Amino acid sequence: MTEATGRMSPWPLIYLASGSARRRAILEELGIPHRPLAVEVDEIVAATPRQTVEENARRKLWAGLRSADPGAIVLAADTVLEAQGQLLGKAADETTATQYLQILSGAAATAYSAVALARAGAAEGCLATETAAIHFKLLPPEVIQWYVSTGEPMGRAGAFGIGRLGEVLTESVEGGYSCVSGLPKTALLLALGQVAGEQMPELLRHVPLTLMGPRVQSRPLPARDP
Repeated sequence: MTEATGRMSPWPLIYLASGSARRRAILEELGIPHRPLAVEVDEIVAATPRQTVEENARRKLWAGLRSADPGAIVLAADTVLEAQGQLLGKAADETTATQYLQILSGAAATAYSAVALARAGAAEGCLATETAAIHFKLLPPEVIQWYVSTGEPMGRAGAFGIGRLGEVLTESVEGGYSCVSGLPKTALLLALGQVAGEQMPELLRHVPLTLMGPRVQSRPLPARDP
């Protein structure tokens, strides 16, 4: 954040309820100052990919709000891939990563990312979701073995990280790369504008709504765990 931007509108205290280095990098790309906030939640698999990421983002948000300073904003997110009718969450081991990459080989996948934000002490926050379509190259066994050996697939949705080496596995992406990376910029700016309001720099506060498009949805979110 530049000095001039800081004079236009000081940012509120923002906590990122995630340990993801890529999510931190996306916030830094946008010039959004933040602090890490460790949260532990039991992630679930719901009836649909969208419901899954929305519920997990909510759970992370509510966990973060319980330990955040009054008035601070907590930001939480979740991402999954869906391919060939299967939901691909985070790969916990090399066997699972290999299976996921075999499913993605030569296929189209949809990334679902949800962003949940609220101000500690407020009654209501915002939940925004975004989607992107990824088309993968054919991945022969030696390519899958190489990619798994890099360690990059571990702990990533669909065993795939587009922000690093994983990009070379793709043919094309329809939608935002940041959606695939785990913190969709369009949904984030929409939700942040709803929650931070006048405390955002003016240029980010007035992002034209016509940029949001059909891939992005948002709605109010209770800021307390029921």
